[in-house]
Amino acid sequence: MSVLTPEKSKAPVASTMGEYGIFAVTAALVLVAALSVNGFATTSNVVDIFHRAAPVGIVAIGMTFVVISANYIDLSVVAQVAIAGVMLLSVGDLGMGMVLGVAICVLVGIVNGIAVGALRANAVVVTLATGGISLGLLSYLTNGAIYYGEVGGLVNKFGTTHIGFLPLVAGSLIVMAVIGWFLLSRTVFGFSLKSLGSNRAAARFSGVRGGLTVTGAFVVSSLCCVVAGWALTSISNTSVATMSTGFDFSALAAVIVGGNSLFGGKGSIQRTLIGVIFIAIVSNILVLLGLSFAWQQLVTGTIIVAAVALDALTRKVGNR
Repeated sequence: MSVLTPEKSKAPVASTMGEYGIFAVTAALVLVAALSVNGFATTSNVVDIFHRAAPVGIVAIGMTFVVISANYIDLSVVAQVAIAGVMLLSVGDLGMGMVLGVAICVLVGIVNGIAVGALRANAVVVTLATGGISLGLLSYLTNGAIYYGEVGGLVNKFGTTHIGFLPLVAGSLIVMAVIGWFLLSRTVFGFSLKSLGSNRAAARFSGVRGGLTVTGAFVVSSLCCVVAGWALTSISNTSVATMSTGFDFSALAAVIVGGNSLFGGKGSIQRTLIGVIFIAIVSNILVLLGLSFAWQQLVTGTIIVAAVALDALTRKVGNR
């Protein structure tokens, strides 16, 4: 077996449960909510779910690359989404704002990748630091100002245009998912990423450049943050340094709940998407039930713990 071919699970039943269980749970959740939660099965609520899920989902797609690379996570996504959104409205020129957003976020991604992939620094510490520095500078330079204004051009269509009853922003999530799927499943970069996460030493022995590959994963995460920032800004026509608070938590939750292994080496964009939908539906149900944000965080955190425990159990059974 080639190092660039991810190892198949030794426990088909456990693997099947991990891969398809979340689909069944999500379908059951939708059915129960439609029958018992007032206001859930309405067109306006479905639109709201997609509006809320799309930006987080795009971030989660980028996070998937980082997690698969070697059980790393990217906590700088909150700052990067905010940077992209604020640049869009604060610069005064749409094109320049987009260029600056891309340039700054890619720079953050490169710094993260070099520090984590090449220098082998702790990913949590590094991304927490780069995110904190970036967000601190953004807050200082903007003085915490809230920027208002309709985003022009194609970006504006993300949040204002609908195809039938579905917002176009949902289409941007699908486009990013297709691109992510192609990179992860049909390119040498994607296979290298998975092999690196499965067995770093063996991957490097086979010629995979660990530092460069991990840096690529963080840059992909940064580019997804840029698109998410544009989508979020186009929906609300506002941007502020705190606009993406909680995105790191929600995106990571979607990646893990979808069945991607937090231990690296295993995962897919499809799994992340179902995780995004599941988390969005759970949050929506809690809102419709009138529960506070604290309860939403508590429930989401509990779901993450359960998903991580299931992942660890699946790995343990599969390695027997």
